Amino acid sequence: MQESYPVIAKVPTHILTWGKWIEESLGDQKEIVLCITGNPGLPGFYTKFLSTVYECLNKELPVWVIGQAGHDEADESPYKKPVPPLKGNEEMFNLKGQLQHKIEFIRKYVPEDVKIHLIGHSIGAYMALELLKVPDISDRIQHCYFLFPTLERMAKSRNGFIVTRIINPMWCVWQWFYRMFDMLPLFIRTWIIYMYYLVDGIPKYYLGTGLKYMNPSVIDKIWFLAIDEMDKVKELDTNTLIKNKQRIKLYYGSKDGWVPVQYYHDLKQRIPDIDAELCTRNYEHAFVLRSAAQMGFSVGEWILKYRA
Repeated sequence: MQESYPVIAKVPTHILTWGKWIEESLGDQKEIVLCITGNPGLPGFYTKFLSTVYECLNKELPVWVIGQAGHDEADESPYKKPVPPLKGNEEMFNLKGQLQHKIEFIRKYVPEDVKIHLIGHSIGAYMALELLKVPDISDRIQHCYFLFPTLERMAKSRNGFIVTRIINPMWCVWQWFYRMFDMLPLFIRTWIIYMYYLVDGIPKYYLGTGLKYMNPSVIDKIWFLAIDEMDKVKELDTNTLIKNKQRIKLYYGSKDGWVPVQYYHDLKQRIPDIDAELCTRNYEHAFVLRSAAQMGFSVGEWILKYRA
């Protein structure tokens, strides 16, 4: 695995790769796997999932993951670079800005003759669907895999209601809390997150990513994007789904606070022949925390199937 923080759309962005690095020549390799994270968009949470995908593909295809702009800041040199603040740069970190961030990355690092197996998790699936509308990007996309996709009516979901009606009105209180938390000594913050992971069953190898997640400037951008999602992600784009249904696979959760099961049934009623599957294994929306390897095996098998 390789990692760095190249500047994309004016924002240092955490990139992780398995196989070829983004700046290496792909040579005769004409396919890659690219994953767009959900929100929060820290690639560190996707390491187990994507390393499993890479192994399932017999290490034949490069696997890349791009985080959301501003959601992951490097802790130390040689990667640490100044990240633009949220205030005054809102257009970089809202939903439209995040989409443009992915467009710039693909145009810069994916050769025009290389096909992309595009994985989108949560809001990453929404961005992947939007990328299918961009002609020069769409031409490079071989197949899309939308995992627990937030493609519609986010504010009307159970979690959307909690975010917009309960947490957001009291956001100043939460801001005070995580800013106070950031003032604690590192060993105390580490111990608190470790105990939370222990109680919640989250693997301890995500501890470093959890510490980065609690950076106040990162949380501000995560929340800013979340509120913009609630406002912008409303009606399902059935036209784009129908137009591209032969190269889209959707995987819905059976207990998803962001994507109710009814959304899956509504989709199948509107587009009966679309390749959409309802999870029967009780994976959570944030599958990367507890079901990363299992989901990685499934996605690896799908990619092998659609490559055949």
